[in-house]
Amino acid sequence: MSGRWSAWGLVVLLGIIWVGGIQAAEPDSLEGCRAQPFDAKMQCYQRHLETVLQAEGTEHALTVLEQITAQDPEALREAHPLVHHVGQRSFAHYGTAPLALSHCRDVFWSGCYHGVLQAFLSSLPNVEPQHILLLCPISETVSAYSFQRYNCLHGLGHGLTIQFRFDVLKSLAFCDALPGSWDRESCYGGVFMENIVTFQQAQRAQPVGAQPVGDHHHHEATSFLNPQDLLYPCSVLNEKYLRACYLMQTSAVLTFLNYDFAQAFTQCARVEGEHQTTCYRSLGRDISGYTLRDAVRVNELCRLGQADQIRQCFIGAVKDFILTDASPDPGLALCRSLDGPFKKDCYATVGEMVIPLFDDKEKRAQACRKGEDEFVAACLEVATAF
Repeated sequence: MSGRWSAWGLVVLLGIIWVGGIQAAEPDSLEGCRAQPFDAKMQCYQRHLETVLQAEGTEHALTVLEQITAQDPEALREAHPLVHHVGQRSFAHYGTAPLALSHCRDVFWSGCYHGVLQAFLSSLPNVEPQHILLLCPISETVSAYSFQRYNCLHGLGHGLTIQFRFDVLKSLAFCDALPGSWDRESCYGGVFMENIVTFQQAQRAQPVGAQPVGDHHHHEATSFLNPQDLLYPCSVLNEKYLRACYLMQTSAVLTFLNYDFAQAFTQCARVEGEHQTTCYRSLGRDISGYTLRDAVRVNELCRLGQADQIRQCFIGAVKDFILTDASPDPGLALCRSLDGPFKKDCYATVGEMVIPLFDDKEKRAQACRKGEDEFVAACLEVATAF
């Protein structure tokens, strides 16, 4: 997660999901928005994006959001919540989840897809397992393990968590209704991410020392994160949920530790078995988001770990560099910046990440060939394995 939000990274609701229609928004100039205090500015950006969406569609609203974040560092940190807002309003605008999803793009951690699915689930009087089974179909254009389908399944986890008022266990149980282990794992990740980032939003909204108020935040903030056990709920869950849980947990750890990254490495060292590696990779993702994908700062903060902790941190970071806008190029840039001992694993990770991005092996190979000559083979070996 970034200083305020998670990368891979971040899904936070910046308001109530409106599914009955988009409230008419008064036009706001972007210059006027930028001049306002933080909270008012974000609300102003929301209204502006709603106006653009109503007039010109989701695609243009996403383009405008890219322009906003290029000019405003605070908006860049809030990019995922803002794009999530676009997704929510897209469902209201187009009327069906499949149609709204077809207008989204893989920008800002794919939050548009997440927002659509949250709004869809919130529009149902009751959610049953049969409602979710056909939401993320495989088709001629969407393969089973594609990034597009992952976004749908991950967004489903976000939507279930909100629909069930942050009852993590019930949300995970609904994910269990999905047919394949990859499908379920993708959904679990959305559940854990929503649990954490909404907690962060509640913390940020309260004065220092105040207790969260309102059922929505109170339930989440007191039930499924614990300042006395920074690894909770991962520390008590069934094994099948642990990989997805620890892949997000450092976002909660860092929030409680006020972004003390050295102490976060110490917390990950408490994790037993294979999930310790997952925790270090989660920390790398958070460092990527916190630094807004600044390679120099990522190098500095990952090196607060020791030995293999550093390597795993870089692997998590390069994944986030790639997933932020579904492009291998930022990840390749990070690999170029690393010292020799870490380069091979970094490039191999790029090879892993281009598989869901590109069905075409030749496109994967083209991405790998952009790397440093001596490490192209490490990338290709993974990218073209199947």
